[in-house]
Amino acid sequence: MNNGSVTSLKKNKKDPDPDIDVFTCPLCLRHYSDPKQLDCLHNFCEGCLNTYITSKEKKDLLDGKFTCPICHIPTSISVPESNPETWTGQLPDNSLITSLAEGVPLNSETQVCTPCKREGKTSAAKHWCRDCFEPLCEFCKGIHRKIKQITGHRIIPLEEARNKPGNRRLEPKTDETCTEHKGKTVELFCPGHRKLCCVVCFATNHRECHGIKMIDELVTDIKSTGELAEVVDAMTEIVHRADEQIADKSQATTLLNLKYAELTEKIELLTQKAIERLELLREESLRRFEKFHIKETKALEHRMSVLQSSKLAMDLDLKYLEAVAKHGSSSMLFITSERLRHQIGFHREILTVDKEKTEDLDYRFDFNEHFLATAEKITSLGKLRVKRSNVEENNHVNGEQGLERNAPVIDLASRSLETYTVMSGKIPHSIMGNPEPFSLKLIKEKDYNGSTPNERRIVWFTGGMFMADGVHFLMADYNNHKLKKFKRDVYYPVMEFPLESAPCDVTAANNDDEIIVTLPHVCKIAHYRINSVASMGDKIVVSFGDCIKILGEDGVEIQTIPTLESFTYTAPVVVSRDNQKIYHRDGEAIVCRSTEGEEVFRYQDRALREPAGLALDFEDNIYVCDCKSNTIFQVTSDGSRGRVVRSARVNVGSPVGIGFDQTGRRLWVTANIRRSGQLLTMFYLIN
Repeated sequence: MNNGSVTSLKKNKKDPDPDIDVFTCPLCLRHYSDPKQLDCLHNFCEGCLNTYITSKEKKDLLDGKFTCPICHIPTSISVPESNPETWTGQLPDNSLITSLAEGVPLNSETQVCTPCKREGKTSAAKHWCRDCFEPLCEFCKGIHRKIKQITGHRIIPLEEARNKPGNRRLEPKTDETCTEHKGKTVELFCPGHRKLCCVVCFATNHRECHGIKMIDELVTDIKSTGELAEVVDAMTEIVHRADEQIADKSQATTLLNLKYAELTEKIELLTQKAIERLELLREESLRRFEKFHIKETKALEHRMSVLQSSKLAMDLDLKYLEAVAKHGSSSMLFITSERLRHQIGFHREILTVDKEKTEDLDYRFDFNEHFLATAEKITSLGKLRVKRSNVEENNHVNGEQGLERNAPVIDLASRSLETYTVMSGKIPHSIMGNPEPFSLKLIKEKDYNGSTPNERRIVWFTGGMFMADGVHFLMADYNNHKLKKFKRDVYYPVMEFPLESAPCDVTAANNDDEIIVTLPHVCKIAHYRINSVASMGDKIVVSFGDCIKILGEDGVEIQTIPTLESFTYTAPVVVSRDNQKIYHRDGEAIVCRSTEGEEVFRYQDRALREPAGLALDFEDNIYVCDCKSNTIFQVTSDGSRGRVVRSARVNVGSPVGIGFDQTGRRLWVTANIRRSGQLLTMFYLIN
């Protein structure tokens, strides 16, 4: 689709909610007054936002962050230690909304000078400043010409602005601030990571990236290419899917209410035959039934509320994007579309999680047919049964990412490693004993958002481990100095453990309830006590960049194995499942050694350019993250063969970390650059 008009892109689809107005504050439902823009691009009146922030509890305002009232995405404040009452003043004004909203008074017979109005004065406006987007009197026009910083502002007669409204909308301000470096302006774009960058972003994270361009070079054809159409289509799709799923929840609630009414009527009829003896039982049955029914309907209503919030967020974003497309500059449109692109994954995940958990819910009450004859012995009227079944998927395919979503794999902790079954939709797949290594495929199971509300730095996972229960796993967040605990079916971290320094890697210790964490910046290997962590042997194997060291439990060095690489915290080392072999990176090679340090084999391949993370599957086949070629490389357990794992379903950006669970069949992969808001992805193996 090459049509650049946002409006025309939706001509064959249902329009977003018509009650949503780009000029209306979602909190007070009135036209904006001093609109402020959050990092998620949603806008609110400064006064409304200040009331919202100051009404929050202190625990929700830590480290200078608060969540958007619409989509709940965090926004960071440039001075986090300041009083929350001053936070709204630190947020950027939305000049586009302001200019459009102030377009209405321009058509009136009188207009008041805005700078004078701010000082409590009333002066007739005669001019319009296209850079300040404000009407000016003669005196304030003169001030503009005297002050060096604003002497270049474009001022036109107010009548001209009235007669040609487009004059005030042709070139709104495009000084968009960087969401990661407050006070810096977005000036560059990295096509490889689809990242809007300021000069600090470029210097720290994108210096080696190819194709970096100034935004001004890229915005000329934004409306005529498929880029804008892709963003609009994805956002519209989320709105439509939310409408469908909300309708499903509404219908389910109606059906449950009808069933509830039907069964309560039957209960009433039965109790009339033995009213004196069964009155208490009747009331008890109804009370339990009602309690359960309320619980189920409230659960549906809650999920409807989440979907409605997601839909509202996308509707607001769409309206705002339409306004930018119609009235904003090409630069602003490009920046806005790219920022909104990163929020699509968040809302798509809400819909996907809801769809996966949606069930057909029905009530059945098994009545006791002989209750009249045995009334004295009856303690209940019957047993309430709830029939649950998964709703059939409508075979919706995400055309943008082309990823296959699958049902969670069953827990294999108590099963033989010779064979097990993985469910993908309704089609069973098996891994039989000793399969051909190169027949194995990676299937994506779930994406995770590793950030927590109180963080200001981007998440960077450099290591991790599965816990013994097979459900939870720990990840080392290098940038935020934390260990984060995840549950397999939960999108966000369920717990976090702050550390004294940046962790590089984490592994299980010899004791069942301890883990070992490497802290390279303070030159420590720290032990921490956490429940349900798997145990390992009585030795610790650590990569120091230029060597591999085998340490005892007390930290005393047992052996040192020199390697070719210089210091880097991405130097990986793993131990085989039988604790008899050590695998590590040595330059561009993968080396296998015995526990005595003797080299067993050395594997090199031209396709393996910069090995990062290492992990072993259930047969000790080696999986390597190649962060330079953005691939996952597989080497057989004997080092005889290697290949790039190719699959349209694997999309991990620039992978740096990888790890298998105890079965060797489920694995996590981390990326060091945020891609569609996803830093951590879970996969599993099938053949």
